[in-house]
Amino acid sequence: MSPKVEDSKFDFPKLDKRTRALMCEEIELALESDNIYRSKNFNEVGQKNWILLLRESAEQYDEHWLGFQLEMSGAMKHLKPQKKPWHYTSEYVPDARVEILATGQFNRFYMAAICSRALDDGETSVTVYRAKHKREPREESQLLEGTSRNANDLLQELRNKDLCLKCEVSRINSGLSVDYESP
Repeated sequence: MSPKVEDSKFDFPKLDKRTRALMCEEIELALESDNIYRSKNFNEVGQKNWILLLRESAEQYDEHWLGFQLEMSGAMKHLKPQKKPWHYTSEYVPDARVEILATGQFNRFYMAAICSRALDDGETSVTVYRAKHKREPREESQLLEGTSRNANDLLQELRNKDLCLKCEVSRINSGLSVDYESP
């Protein structure tokens, strides 16, 4: 059997109307509690359109659509100022940051919706799985595959913009997500 090649899309097996509705609820909850992540690399267009695009991707599309819309609207700064000890300079912001932001935040709200859905269905845990295949996944990500997480605890981490960036399951570019056995 040959190794899986890197797929550019995430596999979200429960991305249906129910999950999408829960994703939208989680986005609204994050807005109300000031827990929406806003990239420092957004320009004015990105600051203005981020929430609208995030909502629309949750309602109808996926992480690729979100990234494409951010890219096509020119939502990111291409240069950011850098302070050096003796002068100021600019650093190029790679286009990959758009994809990382789009996939990371779409997956954050997908995982929150799955945790909420699991709890609604009477399940107390979710299972970590590889949602995006990588040629060379990080060892720490591989160790998490197949492990269980308390659905409520993970949901609380994902609802906090600062905690979710440190959460082992939602680490940047890990390719991991969560699922559970439906009743």
